[in-house]
Amino acid sequence: MSKAVKFGGSSVANSEQFKKVKQIILADPDRKYVVTSACGKSGQEDHKVTDLLYLCAAHITYDVSYESIFQSIVDKYMEIKRSLGLKIDLAGEFAKIRQNMARNLNLD
Repeated sequence: MSKAVKFGGSSVANSEQFKKVKQIILADPDRKYVVTSACGKSGQEDHKVTDLLYLCAAHITYDVSYESIFQSIVDKYMEIKRSLGLKIDLAGEFAKIRQNMARNLNLD
């Protein structure tokens, strides 16, 4: 039997949490499909990525710079990438996201 599992929020908030998720997935060979949602808060001073994205959208709607907010999202994911030693091109992906947000804002 194949299983799908979903992780999000605090369970993917930082690299240590991703390591825990990996162990959960590997503990059951039936877990074949993994879905993640946006990173949550990893501490009191941190912010949920979903909330930051909505804040970016509000800034775009009112023609206010959202770059510092978006950069905090980028920084969060880049730190996870660095801590886990991943080779994925996140900079390229974030460039596409930034371009799409500026051109065709959609809250979905």
